[in-house]
Amino acid sequence: ASASFVELSSSSKRLLAKALALVRKAAQGKASPGLDMIALALRGKTQGFEKVIKLIDEMVENLKTEQAGDDQKKEYCVTQLDESDDKKKALELSLKDSETAIDDMTSLIETLVQEMKALEAGIKALDKSVAEATEQRQSENAEFKELMSSNGAAKDVLAWAKNRLNKFYNPKLYKAPPKRELSGEERITVNMGGTLAPTTLGG
Repeated sequence: ASASFVELSSSSKRLLAKALALVRKAAQGKASPGLDMIALALRGKTQGFEKVIKLIDEMVENLKTEQAGDDQKKEYCVTQLDESDDKKKALELSLKDSETAIDDMTSLIETLVQEMKALEAGIKALDKSVAEATEQRQSENAEFKELMSSNGAAKDVLAWAKNRLNKFYNPKLYKAPPKRELSGEERITVNMGGTLAPTTLGG
């Protein structure tokens, strides 16, 4: 019985040592109060596995609670990332629409500029055409006045010639020229046998 107790005690010590090594390995590089408490309990000479198992159960519960909190935080972060991604896509789409609108507006402005240039050229051409037409009308008006003046003189000559012909061939239609009132100088010229210059196309 004494030998069996010694063997059991030795086996428990080996298990405690192995468990302590595993706990220390798990706690490397981490700040874990739970693992520190388990390690402290395993180092105790008088405590058995009951205390260690209780600590492990408490740690498991704490880990479950922490895991649930981490899951909630992860879900929140994923939701926030999705919302941020949606906002990013919306902004990119809005930016693309704005760029398209700017391109359309730029094209419209270029078209308007070309149309304005064409309109200015049309106005200049119209002004030139109006000026040329005005000059032509003025020239035609001057030619018309000159023609009318020439026609008037031609009519006077024809009327005089016709009246002279009537004097010999149709005396009834002949119209004698109005009696000329001579000036003193002209009377002297006539009395001296001179000839007066004709003033009208009479008989």
